[in-house]
Amino acid sequence: MSENHALWRAHVLANHIRRSPRPPSNISLTREVCLQYTPPEVNESYGFDVKEMRKLLDGHNLEDRDWLYGIIIQSNLFNRKIRGGGGKVFVSPDYNETMEQQREISMKRIMYLLELGVFRGWLTEPSPEAELKKFALYDVCGMYDYSLSAKLDVQFLLWGNAVKLFGTKRHHEKWLKDTEDYHVKGCFAMTELGHGNNGREQYFLMTTYDPRTEEFVINTPCESAQKYWTGKAANHATHAIVISQLDVNGTNQGIHVFISQIRDQDGNVCPNIRIADCGHKIGVNGVDIGRIWFDHLRIPRENLLNSVADVPPDGQYVSAIKNPDQRFGAFLSPLTSGRVTIAATAIYSAKIGLAVAIRYSLSRRAFSDVSNGTEVLLLDYPSHQRRLIPLLAKTYAMSFAANDLKMTYV
Repeated sequence: MSENHALWRAHVLANHIRRSPRPPSNISLTREVCLQYTPPEVNESYGFDVKEMRKLLDGHNLEDRDWLYGIIIQSNLFNRKIRGGGGKVFVSPDYNETMEQQREISMKRIMYLLELGVFRGWLTEPSPEAELKKFALYDVCGMYDYSLSAKLDVQFLLWGNAVKLFGTKRHHEKWLKDTEDYHVKGCFAMTELGHGNNGREQYFLMTTYDPRTEEFVINTPCESAQKYWTGKAANHATHAIVISQLDVNGTNQGIHVFISQIRDQDGNVCPNIRIADCGHKIGVNGVDIGRIWFDHLRIPRENLLNSVADVPPDGQYVSAIKNPDQRFGAFLSPLTSGRVTIAATAIYSAKIGLAVAIRYSLSRRAFSDVSNGTEVLLLDYPSHQRRLIPLLAKTYAMSFAANDLKMTYV
């Protein structure tokens, strides 16, 4: 630091702490700059077309997004509040609610959106256009509250896609429409307490086949085999996709996918099943995450999702994919679309956070470099710019990447 610069800084600091002369007692209150403040977005001189920029960032299905925004801001379920003289409507979750309240209100919001047809075709319309519309509506739900989008992820992308991708015609006819209409509330029981999800041999939950009754028997042999951190398991799920080792005639055939009912329609836990709550979570208390144990639970033979492998009534195992490692890779495919939406939702969260921070930095002032001069906007400080502008640039880049990822998936 040069001597001149050091002297200049000392002079600025001295101005900050120097006592100002006492104002005359007859001064009257007038509207100062702070009282005449208007938000940055009121200023029309952006230097670019905001609508065109939005098209670039959102990438697709703008009309569908606006339709869902309109639905959300019309309902008091989303904590609708009118702020400012212009009558702007703001919606936001109430994170001061208890965990139980957040879970129930999340479910009520889903039922509200269901009644208005938001989820129509999410599992029953297999077109690229339907997939992109679904991704756009997920983006909107995630911008409002990640608990809402996470519960939808579990219902449609994990449970629903598992039935769709691993099931055959009999499963599609029985489960997909009922899932879309929320007559069935599904969860995805994959992760176990004792290990990660990166290897087929690491799963401990065991399912055997009983040819006498033509049933599969699912059993949790130890505490490490409990299904852990399963979204919607604690309160709302009626059925579960169960990822388990399959033993047929004494031979372990590796990982397979089953459907198990875990609650009746009244919410009572089914016999031979135990469920516990995983408790509070930071920011996503609207999701009822739980643990599941199976005590020799019997399910019909037809509840094996059999697009990849099957066990006929006689108990002779058959599979279109002979290599167990390749079968395991195939069973991970329902996770793909969920990973796409998680990435997109994270980026929209970054957009919201940066919008708040940058708007504030364009309104908040602090200190002046001249005595009694106008204070400097936060965003005019290089240190503030270095905090925010690289993150803004990074978020633009990630937004484009997320849109490209969606197109690749579709």
